[in-house]
Amino acid sequence: MKRRFTQQQVNWKPFCFSLLFLHVSAIAFCQYNVTEVITDYKGYWKSASTAVNSVKPDNSHNLVAFSFNGNRYSTGVNDDLLTGRGLSFVPGDFRALPVNTLSGTATANTKIGLGYMYDGIENGAGSPAPANNIPQYLTDGIKGLDLGTCVANLPAGTLMFPVSKILAHAIGDNNPDILITQIADPSGSLDRYEFADILGNRVGNYVDIQLDNILPVGNWTADFYDANKTPMTLAAGYTKTDRPIRLWASDVSSFGIDSANASRVAYFRIRLSGNSDVAFVAYNNNSINIFNSLLPVKLNDFSGKQIGNQVQVNWQTASEISSDAFIIERSADGNTFNALAQVNASSNTSTKLNYSYTDKNPLNGKNYYRLKMLDKDGYFDYSKVIVINRSETAGTGISLYPNPASSYLVINHPFAGSNEQLQVVNQRGNTLLLKKISAGSFQTRIDLPSLPKGTYQLVWSNGKDLQANQLLIL
Repeated sequence: MKRRFTQQQVNWKPFCFSLLFLHVSAIAFCQYNVTEVITDYKGYWKSASTAVNSVKPDNSHNLVAFSFNGNRYSTGVNDDLLTGRGLSFVPGDFRALPVNTLSGTATANTKIGLGYMYDGIENGAGSPAPANNIPQYLTDGIKGLDLGTCVANLPAGTLMFPVSKILAHAIGDNNPDILITQIADPSGSLDRYEFADILGNRVGNYVDIQLDNILPVGNWTADFYDANKTPMTLAAGYTKTDRPIRLWASDVSSFGIDSANASRVAYFRIRLSGNSDVAFVAYNNNSINIFNSLLPVKLNDFSGKQIGNQVQVNWQTASEISSDAFIIERSADGNTFNALAQVNASSNTSTKLNYSYTDKNPLNGKNYYRLKMLDKDGYFDYSKVIVINRSETAGTGISLYPNPASSYLVINHPFAGSNEQLQVVNQRGNTLLLKKISAGSFQTRIDLPSLPKGTYQLVWSNGKDLQANQLLIL
């Protein structure tokens, strides 16, 4: 997996210079390399080309900020993290371009690169094998900006990303509009980047990118799986291997986009050599608009709360257009998320709709939740991440004291809604005492009547589930 990347008929170098494109006019360029990245790996990870962090990420982590042309830009993943560290930055909103079409077929050289702890196995293959889904690894993570997964040696062919509109104010402002990643070993072969119209005709000029002239901003440790096999198998010799991280950014004007031709743009296209190692290709949402159908859901709210030993997440949509489903994802560290369940969307409405999902087996301590919002075309977006700190105060079930009991009994139980009740049942199955539980309570006291000494069952129920505990009365 050795490779590189260059630029429009010449090599890009990490300093300012003028570049003359063949068949186009002279254009001045200055420093396209990204010199620093900040991610949320284990809470906070910062590395720069002039100060490479000795820590090598080994799992999913999301790009929080990057430095380009002397400025630090946030991606909008977690601006509070930057502020809390006392870092200055230009607020931004970067998102992975959703994959529209990918021509070409995975070969024996095509690999899925994953942080070596992504599969939970320190030095070997995960079981079951990670999903074989190339578009997934180009758009996973918060806002699609996961730097801990990639597709190495993307199949030779064309990768298309839909673009709706390039905003006029963004053209030539020297702020980054396109962000390209290369997170394995660059080679001498070139990939061609360009914008195209609805018919596939190039708009502006192409740019051939070579990244081996750019200093890495950091390193990560990865396993590489064979993407030409289903299920995927761990590639021989590519277990727990270190790879460099490089990023390249540019204003859209580098591609010959100006006020005269911007309205023609319908796609961003990469003509792949077969040797590219891409985590994601991102766009600046303040500069480039993606088709509205790509963001079918507008959220008013996403929140959660503990109810007994369970966690309930709730969300309200302001509108839904061609939405398909919501996937509820959970993480133990706010970094690696796994899908819990899918809730189908009502779709095609401009009215407010409320949804809810109950996680019946939350983790002890902190639980991180987010929504993956899918539309009917396969595009998706992520909600913000919320954190619910599961308390142990509710216990792990039903508990009674004193037991044996005589005059009274105290029951600790899950957080009560509106249907919970308690019963004292004798050995013949007769209910001798029935008490409705007050909504919102974790604990209920029952004063025991003059029941004969003996063994009973204390039964908790909520209309659907029940739990019985043995009760001894003396």
